[in-house]
Amino acid sequence: MHHQDRDSREFVHRIDADDRICFVNDSWLAFATENDWPDGAPAVLGSPLMSYIADAKTRHIYRLLIDRVRATGHPLQFRYRCDSPDLRRFMEMRMSSKAEGEVELRSRVLRLEGRDPIPVLDTTQPRHSGNPLQICSWCKAIYAQATWLNLEEAMHTLDVLSDAVLPELTHGICPDCSDRMLRVGGAQ
Repeated sequence: MHHQDRDSREFVHRIDADDRICFVNDSWLAFATENDWPDGAPAVLGSPLMSYIADAKTRHIYRLLIDRVRATGHPLQFRYRCDSPDLRRFMEMRMSSKAEGEVELRSRVLRLEGRDPIPVLDTTQPRHSGNPLQICSWCKAIYAQATWLNLEEAMHTLDVLSDAVLPELTHGICPDCSDRMLRVGGAQ
């Protein structure tokens, strides 16, 4: 992973009226490649956006946000995290309505923080399928021991690195982020 202190790129993708990805910009493609997403644009274009969101609650929230943008014509903006093993990325996404039912999702990095690498975030590491860890898609907290812990605290508390093979990650949404995103989507 290429590490720098700033990243001024904007990562843009659009969905059509049927919620299929119809456009990605060059920065989005470069970001996908830098973060070991193997297929890039050929595999993504024409595919349903929701097929890339594993958790039902997170899909529901995205659905609310997209529907609100389409219904009102007003953009929505929210913050989230998109971390790599050695970097905390504090991001912001702006969803806006475009012609013919398209919605543009434009993300940018607000702040970068380096850190000691967290192997569980390295997508190239071997994984075991038993007892996956749930990670919040928005803030990167980990659900462990019946509570949500920040990522670094969870890695220390759970001692997942003592195993030769790391656990799989499943994405979800923590209660705090769920409440915040439902407010953004106008559902509360």
